[in-house]
Amino acid sequence: MKKSIIAAAIAAAVAAPAANAGVTIYGKVHVSIDHYDYDDCCNSSRDYSEWRVKSRASRIGFKGTEDLGNGLSLIWKAETTYDFADGSAWDPGRNAYIGLAGDWGTFLYGVHDTPYKMSYYAGGIEMMGDTALDFGEHGALDLSRVRAANAIAYVSPNMNGLTIAAAIVPGEGNNFDNGTGLADAVSVSGMYSNNGLKLAAGYEDLGDDDAKFLVTAGYTMNNVTVAGLYQVYEDDRTALLSVGVAMGNNNFVVKYGQTDWDDSYPTSTVWGIGAEHKLSKRSTAYIGYATSDNMYDDGRSTFSAGMIHNF
Repeated sequence: MKKSIIAAAIAAAVAAPAANAGVTIYGKVHVSIDHYDYDDCCNSSRDYSEWRVKSRASRIGFKGTEDLGNGLSLIWKAETTYDFADGSAWDPGRNAYIGLAGDWGTFLYGVHDTPYKMSYYAGGIEMMGDTALDFGEHGALDLSRVRAANAIAYVSPNMNGLTIAAAIVPGEGNNFDNGTGLADAVSVSGMYSNNGLKLAAGYEDLGDDDAKFLVTAGYTMNNVTVAGLYQVYEDDRTALLSVGVAMGNNNFVVKYGQTDWDDSYPTSTVWGIGAEHKLSKRSTAYIGYATSDNMYDDGRSTFSAGMIHNF
């Protein structure tokens, strides 16, 4: 009995500092069983067909808020990848920052999605994102979604459905054309959401004189959601379309994307179909199939079955 009381007291003493600090531990476990088929356009010896177990953007994160008074708070986040397929961890490529938040909005600096990337997702185009149906999965399309290191960003408060975001990124001598200024890269976006309608526009110049611009829109009516996106990047044009139909705990998704490259390359396409089933509020199981033909006429298809749990 005494040992139990002592153990409980020690556990409470250890837990108390973390609780007082207001630290939230969160994450996502997303693992799939995939079958890949790849056909090389020019060298059949590079063709392959194989099964894989893949961890898809699984992560563990820590975040917190400190009340500074007068409506001002200090915020911070530290998020890292954890590979549930092979056990590797502590990939530095996820959001990690410190900043201030108030009625005027949020200011932060560190590693963060650029406003352009935020606008990409704001219209709802990536249904079943991070699965084999993710538009970036097969690499056939001209998509650029950056999580910038060294970012200095501002995100406005929600103003009747409208949110504006802006960021500058110093090159620090080894990034963005070896720039050494405070704003070697610039990214801005506007995002609107109200009554089932989502609209967004983004502009980004990563310092290489190849600015890109996108507009995206999504609309949900009853159980059907339709989203589209159009991007201009250098001389390339990319169009994406996603349709989702919800039926109870199930959701069915169809996606199609196409990039018309400049005169040097032919058009690249990708399409996929998938179905999700909610096992609980935090857990989902799914199956999906996607295929693509890229600018070199290489072809790849993927069948995937996976599970996702958020904590």
